[in-house]
Amino acid sequence: MDEPRWTALLSRIVPQDADDIDDLTRVHDARATEAGNDLFPDIAAALHCENAFKRPDTVCVGLRVSAPLADTCDRALRLASLAAEQNVEVVVLSEIDVTGFERFGFRIERIAPGQDAPGFGQQVKRFWGIDLVL
Repeated sequence: MDEPRWTALLSRIVPQDADDIDDLTRVHDARATEAGNDLFPDIAAALHCENAFKRPDTVCVGLRVSAPLADTCDRALRLASLAAEQNVEVVVLSEIDVTGFERFGFRIERIAPGQDAPGFGQQVKRFWGIDLVL
């Protein structure tokens, strides 16, 4: 069980959220560019990949989010409790840009909205080893 990780995550779940100061700091960031340009990590950092999970027998649960949730904090508490109690991992499958789960430290997998491509859902489930999608 990865109890210390889930205990730490549970301690970060509060209804208050930090203010977004990107607009204020962008003028002082030399890396900031026009919208649509992305900043990529150095190739050495990009090639550093570890296994998704430490244990090969990890059971994984997915949570599909297709619209902003009004009760993200409550849902995060329930998911973290489920993960700690049942010894599972949680991956949020997001169809929107910001789910609200990012600030708590959940794993987020961004997928295209209304993705109906053949096998896409199965591909994501196989990659993460997701056994159940809520």
